[in-house]
Amino acid sequence: MGDKLNILKIIIAIILIFFVLIMLLIMAPLAFTTIEPLYTIKNCDEHPHNATVKITGYNGEYFEETYYQLNPGQKVSVEKPNRLLLKWSNPFKDGYLHYASGDYNYHIVSENISATYYSTPHLTNTVIFELINESGEFNVFITENT
Repeated sequence: MGDKLNILKIIIAIILIFFVLIMLLIMAPLAFTTIEPLYTIKNCDEHPHNATVKITGYNGEYFEETYYQLNPGQKVSVEKPNRLLLKWSNPFKDGYLHYASGDYNYHIVSENISATYYSTPHLTNTVIFELINESGEFNVFITENT
């Protein structure tokens, strides 16, 4: 009886060690990858501007609506929340590992100009909003770095 109990303990220990090693491999990118911001907003104009940024995640995964008062040349970056990074690193979720499950809706309003962008966030991408005044015409440009 004692030998069977010892063998069962060894099997459970091996399973636990295997599980911990798998989790370390899955979580390693969080420790060794530079995680880019969820988004960045830059005022590239010589005048201050107000802007409202609204982010809606796939299936209600995330929601944020933030109002900014940006001085000339000011840049604000919003980091990806740790809870999302952990959720995206779940090996049992649908979709690719270290990616959101689907597209996020990025919407910005500034000076009565609005723009919308769709992207699937992951560890190394960031959406960039630029407030630009070219030849007296104000505009909002959206790009994505991956």
